[in-house]
Amino acid sequence: MKNYRSSESDSRCVDSILWAFVFLFVSALPNQILAQTEVRLRAETRSSARLPIELKPSQLRDQATKELGQRIVDILDNDLWTSSVVAAYQTEESRANPDALRLELALSRPTGPIRFAVQTKVSLVQKKLTLEGQLLDSATNKTLDQKIYRGCPENLRLLVHALADDIVHSLTGEKGIAKSRIAFTAATGDSKEIFVMEFDGSNLRQATSLKSLNLTPAWSNDGREIVFTSYQRGNPDLFVLDLIPGRMSYLIKDNGLHSAPAWSPDGKKIAFVSTKDGNAEIYVMEIYTKALQRLTQHPAIDASPSWSPTGRELVFTSDRLGNPQLFVMDAEGTNLRRLPIDLSYNDSPAWSPRGDKIAFVSRTPNGFDIFVYDLGTQAVAQLTSKAGSNEDPCWSPDGYRLAFSSTRDGRSEIYSMLWDGTDVRRLTYKGACTSPAWSLNSRPAEEFLCKE
Repeated sequence: MKNYRSSESDSRCVDSILWAFVFLFVSALPNQILAQTEVRLRAETRSSARLPIELKPSQLRDQATKELGQRIVDILDNDLWTSSVVAAYQTEESRANPDALRLELALSRPTGPIRFAVQTKVSLVQKKLTLEGQLLDSATNKTLDQKIYRGCPENLRLLVHALADDIVHSLTGEKGIAKSRIAFTAATGDSKEIFVMEFDGSNLRQATSLKSLNLTPAWSNDGREIVFTSYQRGNPDLFVLDLIPGRMSYLIKDNGLHSAPAWSPDGKKIAFVSTKDGNAEIYVMEIYTKALQRLTQHPAIDASPSWSPTGRELVFTSDRLGNPQLFVMDAEGTNLRRLPIDLSYNDSPAWSPRGDKIAFVSRTPNGFDIFVYDLGTQAVAQLTSKAGSNEDPCWSPDGYRLAFSSTRDGRSEIYSMLWDGTDVRRLTYKGACTSPAWSLNSRPAEEFLCKE
């Protein structure tokens, strides 16, 4: 179990483990000063400040079809918009296609001239696909950057994602998010399985078929593995799933509950919650040596660890003051301090990859809503309101978007939004979807290869 709350989809497992208890709501103690927390500045951006870029129709070669060329432009359009820093405008020829995605932008062009353009060229020869992308200066038609990607029609989306990320990086220095994925838990009959989809909700697939409760997924840095809690063998233990061969192995097999894993930024450690010693505490395990270190030592329940982007600190939830609040400690378990958030019930912290903000969930009159705490100013901003119950926030790898679960349309689904609560997108349509985890913007090299 990731946190203190008992969502509808997780109620069966919550009732059977240590986490079901009643909180006494008391007045919060005086705020403690947050010290020694590292903060990196964010390049704030809204849709109105996006860098405009024109997408030209794809030039077709060999056996490439018009439909293939338009699909490339549409995928690229969507990828660049979701990058949060670039706005793509298709040309008049592309906009005339009634099947074009056109997810966000009005047909009208920006008031000022568009300085940059992207020209794609696609070749298809005996199921071997070559995609070329050119970043152009619109005024001079000079090539500013050029990339070539090779693969097959079945991994076209991944090739376009790579192009989109390279465009974003060339123009802004940002790494983009187009190659990233989101893992989550969803009900399948009487069980709960781990599912994986692309960052925009496409290419949904079921990653586990264990016919048991499988909860709280977390990604490895290379996008190859997912660590999660599974009841497959009776006890809630931690397992690691290698997505390429589909092979699963134990990470921790011990008495008690093991949940809420979080991979460290350097990929060498996993923080998690365990009741192996009788109480819910936070531990860290070295991946290769399996060496275990207990970080918290308190009779209260400590849960939901999340690493800072430097790996030097962890934020977590604890009820040691009488009700759930957010605390920060050094990676060794020292220098503990409470975040000065003046709300009575706070849980599920998620540290931004940029280091400047921590997203979390707080109880409101409507259920639960998502808030963001700014580490520099200590300001708290509410991102969701009066739209069902909103939980499980996690950050995109560039720190501009958040994925979360919400009941705003009935059953719990996965959504994403910008860091300021705008541009909300629904990503799943299955029902009973919870605990999203956003990968880094990386894919195993095998995914770019053609299948024989």
